[in-house]
Amino acid sequence: MRTVRHRIVDTGGPAHEPGLDARVGRLESDVSDIRTVLNRLTPRIDEMYGFLTVRLPQSATNAELTGLRAETRTQIVDLRGETKTEFADVRRQSIFDIFAIVGLTGVILTIAARFAH
Repeated sequence: MRTVRHRIVDTGGPAHEPGLDARVGRLESDVSDIRTVLNRLTPRIDEMYGFLTVRLPQSATNAELTGLRAETRTQIVDLRGETKTEFADVRRQSIFDIFAIVGLTGVILTIAARFAH
């Protein structure tokens, strides 16, 4: 009996499938497009990184903004109270001024009536 041995040749790649070359070509084209886009974005990314590196330490934290919001609310409430007090004082002063003017007008008219007779 004779033994037949078949040699398997290693081609170093996957078995050839129909359309594989076209798919690999599209994949290579897509990778090339991605590289092109990344090369265009790289300067922008570096620019944004530099900006954030400089600005973030100067930016307010959430806790600072919350404190500022609370302080602003307190100041607004205080301002409303002061404004109401000031308007009440102005009203009282206005009423006093009106009575003073009416009284002074009455005195002047009384004196004028005395001189008219």
